[in-house]
Amino acid sequence: MTTTITLPDHLAEQLQRRAAAVQRSVEALALSYIESGLTKEKLQLVEYPTGPLDADVELLALVARIKATPPNPARIIPAQGHLAEVLQMLEMLEVDDDYDLDAQIAALDAAEVELRAINHADDIHLPSMRSAKERPCKRLSLPLNSSR
Repeated sequence: MTTTITLPDHLAEQLQRRAAAVQRSVEALALSYIESGLTKEKLQLVEYPTGPLDADVELLALVARIKATPPNPARIIPAQGHLAEVLQMLEMLEVDDDYDLDAQIAALDAAEVELRAINHADDIHLPSMRSAKERPCKRLSLPLNSSR
């Protein structure tokens, strides 16, 4: 297929300079740019698996706002040691034989169940008392499984 594309002068000049720099014809370089652009477009159209949080528009907007926020130099804490030294010190600590990981995980699971019940009660009662914007943020919870 033959297609004619009219480029503004500044783009045509950039394309010619770039083609000369990489020792390719203008047509070959333009074709490679078009192919790579279409390939990127295909990649963007691929549907990725979504989770339950992907439908939460408010959460996604918050994440986008956080990502767009530049770092605040006043909140950057300089390092105060070496990770290798800390890890060596942790290795030297004695392991507590009385520590029961399964009991700790069970206690955390019970606390998680209680928090979910509180969240559920809040979801039932708070919507009638407040508008959607005034409701507290949803609490995120992570499952604690001992099978990790």
